[in-house]
Amino acid sequence: MDRIKQMMDSLPELSDDQVTELQSEIINEFETVEKEEPTPQTVDAMTSLADMLDTVRTEVKRREAAAVELVQVAAEAASRVHGSTEGEAETEAGNMTDEVVEDTVSEVVETPAAEAPEGEAPAAPEEKAPVEAPAEGDESEEENMDGEAKKKAAPAEASADAESAAELSTEAAPEAEAAVLVEDGAEAASETSDNTEAQTAPETMEAPVTAAAENADLTPEVPADRRPTPDSSAVVAITAGADIPGYTAGSPLSDMTEVSEAMVRRLHGLRNIKGGDGDQHIVASLITSYPQERTLTADTESNNAKIKGVEALVASGGHSTPFEVRYDIFAFGSTVRPVRDSLPRFQADRGGIRYIVPPVLSDYDNAVGVWTAANDAATSPSPASKTSLTVAAATETTVATDAVTLQLQFGNLVTRAYPELVARHNELALIQHAREAEQYLMSKIGAGSTAITSTSLIGVARDFLVQVGRASAGYRSRHRLDPNAPLRVIAPAWVKDAIQADLALAMPGDGTLAASEAEIEGYLRARNVLITWTIDGDVFGAQSAAAMVEFGDTFVWYIFAEGTFLFLDGGTLDVGIIRDSTLVGTNDYKMFIETFEGIAKVGVESLKVTSTISVNGAAAALRDTTGGATAAAIEL
Repeated sequence: MDRIKQMMDSLPELSDDQVTELQSEIINEFETVEKEEPTPQTVDAMTSLADMLDTVRTEVKRREAAAVELVQVAAEAASRVHGSTEGEAETEAGNMTDEVVEDTVSEVVETPAAEAPEGEAPAAPEEKAPVEAPAEGDESEEENMDGEAKKKAAPAEASADAESAAELSTEAAPEAEAAVLVEDGAEAASETSDNTEAQTAPETMEAPVTAAAENADLTPEVPADRRPTPDSSAVVAITAGADIPGYTAGSPLSDMTEVSEAMVRRLHGLRNIKGGDGDQHIVASLITSYPQERTLTADTESNNAKIKGVEALVASGGHSTPFEVRYDIFAFGSTVRPVRDSLPRFQADRGGIRYIVPPVLSDYDNAVGVWTAANDAATSPSPASKTSLTVAAATETTVATDAVTLQLQFGNLVTRAYPELVARHNELALIQHAREAEQYLMSKIGAGSTAITSTSLIGVARDFLVQVGRASAGYRSRHRLDPNAPLRVIAPAWVKDAIQADLALAMPGDGTLAASEAEIEGYLRARNVLITWTIDGDVFGAQSAAAMVEFGDTFVWYIFAEGTFLFLDGGTLDVGIIRDSTLVGTNDYKMFIETFEGIAKVGVESLKVTSTISVNGAAAALRDTTGGATAAAIEL
């Protein structure tokens, strides 16, 4: 079973033989489990194996479709290189769409338009029945005609234009050029005939011309030092759903722009469907896969071992012309998840996990004591006996994942007429979804933390460093941690700006006007603290047409040992469409997104600190502690 799971984790990279072997192993394992007595465990195993087999079969179908598509593309390329006369392109490409071009070229070559000797007027050709294109079922007979029979069917010499057209049509010329030459040859042949009817000239087709433009990528690039660091243990893939025109079920989608295009195509395919009652149509799935060492099961001992291994836009003038329409929509915002990405991530696809509540060091006071020689010699034991701690049975706890949901309702008309607007709404929805999910995680972390407060003494730059240092020292002391053991701090990202503003207000000559983010984080690293700057903590309020919004007077931050909290990924993120009778009646549809997330506190202690701050540039030597006199130092 472990081998099957490992192969499933790397399914896209497996060869065809390995996929066939994997399918056989799943079937054999299923038959083995099927023979056992039905229990909750065996039923779960059978369900899991059935799901795996469906995934493998979908992968096989995707590969078969990709192989067929490759053959078709190769055949089209071959037909463009080798030409399409005498049925050659059809034989090599196996594509019936080449018949029209082939028959047209054959008619031009075989039209009885004789050319008179040089210097003489062309003689009228003999009256013959019009040359008809062969029927679809008679094409093989034309292909089987020998060279001698074809010479009898055509005049001794063709017109110069027709000959040129026939010659060029047999060379490796693009289809559009060949079509133009065919048309020119047909006109030349009809001009040299003696009042022959128009029916003797073959019908011509204009080849389609495809124009392609390459758009420059104007997306600003985020500096490397500002990009979030994703968890390398999880791999996210976006795959297309079923019944989407132009997309094969399970085929990869590169980004959310392609997801929006797939949504428009899927919605277009549903336009003729009547009725419906809450039907959901999956358009794309974002699937996160985890290796075995990041997947938690019902085995608590195995879970504990895995967890332990993680240490974790313009003015216009008086122009007289209509203005151009700009359909692009200004877009900004981020879907990064710094809080989630800073926590160890584990897959919990059964709706949650079970784990053992860890004991704490303070519980062991009675386990250790000192027994002196006097105690040993005393007739009346004092103490009466050696200290001892009776170890209680382990306590098991459970944590369930919750769904972070999102729904948007669109009109069918606006979707077809303005896809850029739909795409921007989708982007903003994902940004808001990321904010809601991050704040959800922080609420779970806060619920598992001890709430404490800290007051303002001087400026926030120095206050925050002192508070972090004091909280770290107390944490390590209580749990007898190594002084170099890293602790994790989660704080609002705007605190960096407040610290920089506070340092800018410091006394002239301090050289702190250009304090960088790296410098601030360096102060924290010197205290063996790793910082996560969240963009969703203590969010600023709206800015009105009044005084500028100030930095907050308080903010909340968290501190805990690395690995104290685990992020539980409970499944997939699905992007799809909902249609029902009510929505159809209003010519609307809905787009939905769901993620299943959870937080498990497997550690011992976490602190939720509410700090009162002041951005004033004050330092210890400038703080007035007496109401008039300047104190040289303050007492912490």
